[in-house]
Amino acid sequence: MDALRKITPVSTPLRGSIRPPGSKSQTNRAVVCAALGDGRSVLTDALDSDDTRVMVKALQALGIAIDADWPRAKLVVDGCAGVLPTRNATLDLDGSGTSIRFLTALVATGTGLITLDGNTRMRERPIGELADALRQCGTEIETQSGFPPVVVRANRLCGKKVSLRGDISSQYLSALMLAAPAAQTGMEFIIEGPQVSQPYIAMT
Repeated sequence: MDALRKITPVSTPLRGSIRPPGSKSQTNRAVVCAALGDGRSVLTDALDSDDTRVMVKALQALGIAIDADWPRAKLVVDGCAGVLPTRNATLDLDGSGTSIRFLTALVATGTGLITLDGNTRMRERPIGELADALRQCGTEIETQSGFPPVVVRANRLCGKKVSLRGDISSQYLSALMLAAPAAQTGMEFIIEGPQVSQPYIAMT
C-alpha cells in the first residue's frame, strides 16, 4: 500500500510562471520556411519530438545545413534561397505524415530524383491528392495507388492554378503553400467546398 501523504492548503495566493513547450505544427512549418529562405534563420522554442527530428534529419539529407540544439529548443538553419542543394536522395520519414506531405511538395521545387518513404504505418497514409496537385504543376510523381513510397522526378515546380478538395487533409494545401514561394511563377489555389482544419491553414 502506498504511503499516505499530507497536503496542507496554502494560506496565500499562488504565484509562479510556466513555459509551455513549443508546437510541432509551428516548428515543422517554420523549419521548412527557413530551409527555403535566403540566409540564416534562428528558430527558438522549437519542439523536440519524433516528428520534428524526422523533419530536420530529412532536410539535412537534402543538403540544408541545420544546427539542432534540442536541449535549448533552438534550430539554426542556413537556407538554400529556394534552390535545394541535393538532386538525389532517399528519405526515411518513419511515421511522420506531416513530414512526407510537406517534403513531397518541397522536393518538387528542386531538380533530380527523390524517394520518400517510411515505416509500415506511413505506407497507410494517403498522399494521392497531393500527388495529383503536383502533377497539375508539371511534376512527375509516382505513388503506390495513392500511398507512400513516393518517387518525385523534380524539374522545378511550375506555378499553376491548382484545384483541391476542401474536405481532404489541410496538410496538402499547407504543403503546397510552403513550396509555392520557390515555384518558377506564382501559384493560385482553388478550394472546392468548405476547407477543413482552417486554423492550420491560417498557421501556414
